[in-house]
Amino acid sequence: MAIRTYYWNQLKVSRYKYYKTRIRNPKKEVFRYGNSGDIFAGNLIQFLYGNQEIINVRRDINRLLLVGSTMSVLDRGDIVNGIGWKGNDLSDRQEIIESSKVFGVRGPLTKSLFEKHGTDLSNLKFELDPGLLIKEVCNLKISNNTENNVIFIPHFHDYWIYNGNYPRGIKVVNIDNTPKKLAKEIQKAKLVYSSSLHGVIFAHALNKECILVKPQTDEPIFKYRDYYLSVGLDFPEPLSSIHAINFAKDQGTMLLKTYGMNDFYFPDQSFLKQSNIIT
Repeated sequence: MAIRTYYWNQLKVSRYKYYKTRIRNPKKEVFRYGNSGDIFAGNLIQFLYGNQEIINVRRDINRLLLVGSTMSVLDRGDIVNGIGWKGNDLSDRQEIIESSKVFGVRGPLTKSLFEKHGTDLSNLKFELDPGLLIKEVCNLKISNNTENNVIFIPHFHDYWIYNGNYPRGIKVVNIDNTPKKLAKEIQKAKLVYSSSLHGVIFAHALNKECILVKPQTDEPIFKYRDYYLSVGLDFPEPLSSIHAINFAKDQGTMLLKTYGMNDFYFPDQSFLKQSNIIT
């Protein structure tokens, strides 16, 4: 059996092509593993439904959409189960949004899009990002946390923009990592700076203080606000860049409560079969 889904992973290339590109064209954006927050969808599916084949398709119908800002690819028959909206114009998808089956959204701003289009939200179970389940999905224990260093998790665009130019005293952790490897790096940190949304989410879920850094591109702040609202935190003023750090003054955020599986809902396999998502 196979589960149909979609998560963003367009820049992932083979190991050979990755290293070839890094040598010949070091400014070209490519992934060795993928954007950790997006590919977490695959880990979550296997955690929930066993080691089944995952069919990752961008343009298709009848998919289980779990993680990421993928509202722009929403189509008929898809189940919305944790994805988010980034505030872009989706008026051309009004009928699809209106008829969507929605069990979960990333936050209240995403919910507002469905409300605007008159979507039936009677089955909406949660307004949270499933990335908060990193601890459960990757079988990690908070008791294993240490406080070894200060780390910075740049948004994947920022990784190339900073181009290795970072302040002293910070360890840079690439978002191009498996979710578990990234999470273990976070567990070793005494403080996390991040311009990656899922860097923030994973840090919060792993009980680490996190300071938001403004993305150095036009990455929508909307989706960050959506997440902070979902967990009841005031949206912090992001640092203008990682070069604006001040270890003596910077104050991060931590979650007000611990989130776990009981805070989420995921349809069972029989429902996914009936919905033609498991084939």
